[in-house]
Amino acid sequence: MNTSPEFLNQNRLIGDPSADNLVNEIFEKMEQAKFYRFLQMDSAAILESEDSKLKSFLIEIRPLPQWFDAERISKGQKFYKKFATPVMTLLGGLSLPYCYAATPGNKALYLSDKMRNSPGKRLVDTADFIITVSTALNISENSEAQISMNKLRLIHAVARYYIFKSNNWSMEWGVPINQEDMAGTNLAFSYIIISGLQKSGYMVTEREKENFLALWRYIGYQLHIEDKLLPATLKEAELLEKTIRKRHFKQSEEGFTLAKELITYYKSMTKGMDSYLLESQIRYWLGPLAADCVGLKADKVKDTIVQTVNLFKESTNFYDGESDSFMKMMKNHKLLKKQVANL
Repeated sequence: MNTSPEFLNQNRLIGDPSADNLVNEIFEKMEQAKFYRFLQMDSAAILESEDSKLKSFLIEIRPLPQWFDAERISKGQKFYKKFATPVMTLLGGLSLPYCYAATPGNKALYLSDKMRNSPGKRLVDTADFIITVSTALNISENSEAQISMNKLRLIHAVARYYIFKSNNWSMEWGVPINQEDMAGTNLAFSYIIISGLQKSGYMVTEREKENFLALWRYIGYQLHIEDKLLPATLKEAELLEKTIRKRHFKQSEEGFTLAKELITYYKSMTKGMDSYLLESQIRYWLGPLAADCVGLKADKVKDTIVQTVNLFKESTNFYDGESDSFMKMMKNHKLLKKQVANL
C-alpha cells in the first residue's frame, strides 16, 4: 500500500491504458455499432464468437497475484450473500453518495451523464455487476464475472474517450476515472459497506470483514487498478480511505447536483415516511462531513426521527441471522428491473 501524495498524484494521470487503446482504435475505425452490439452479448455468446481483438480483451484474465487466496475470496462471496439485502441498500444509499463527495473525481460522473439521464438503468446495471462478481462460482476463470469486469473497463474507457472529446475537462483534475478515483470507488463498495453494516447494527466478525475486503481486492485487481492502491488489510483500507477523504472531500456543484438527482429518483420510487426521511437517512449513513459535501443539510426534526428509528433497527439487526437475505435481495432486484424497463 502506498498513500504518499506523490504516488497518488501520479496515479491521477493514469486510466486503463490497454482498455483506452482498444476503444480509441475501435472508434477511429468507426466500428462503434459493432462494439456496442458485442458489449450487449452475454458471456456464453462472447465465448462462442469468432476470435477478435475485442473478444480477446473481454476474456482476458490478469495473471493471478501472489496474494490470491481462492478460499478467502469464496468466503467473501458468502459474506455478501449473508448480508445481500442491506449491502445492496447501502450501495445505493451510502456508496454512491460517498463517491459524489469526492471532487474532482465526481466531475467525471457528472460529465458522463449516464446516472443523470437514466438513474434507474444505471443503478440496475451497477447492481447486476455487483451481483455477478459477488456470486460467481469461478471468479478467477473465463466466467461471467471476468467478462463483466472487462466490460466495465471498456465502459470506463468509453466514458474517458467522450469526456476528453467534450473539451470540458482540465488535466489539472487528472485523467477522468483515474487510478486513484477507481481505488476510492473500490473502497466505497467494500470498506465503506462494512462500515455501513456496522453502523446499521449488524454483527460482523473481523474475519468476515477481511474476507469481504479480499474479494474486492481481487475485483479491483482484475479491473486493473494499481496493486499498491488495493488494501490488503482493514488497517490499510482505513488509511487509504482517510487519505482520499482528506485529499478530495469538499463541497462542489457536481456533488450537489449528483446527490440531488439521485435522491429525486429515489423519491419517485418510494412513498410515505421513507420518502419524507430519505435525505436524513442518507445523511445518517454518510456522516456529517460527507453529507455536507453533497449538500445534505441537517434537519433537527427529521434527523432525530431517523436516529430513533435506526437505534431500533440496529437492536433488531444484531439478532437477525439474515438467512434469507440473498433471496429477498434478488426478489427486490427483479422487481426493480421490471419497474425500470417499464419507465
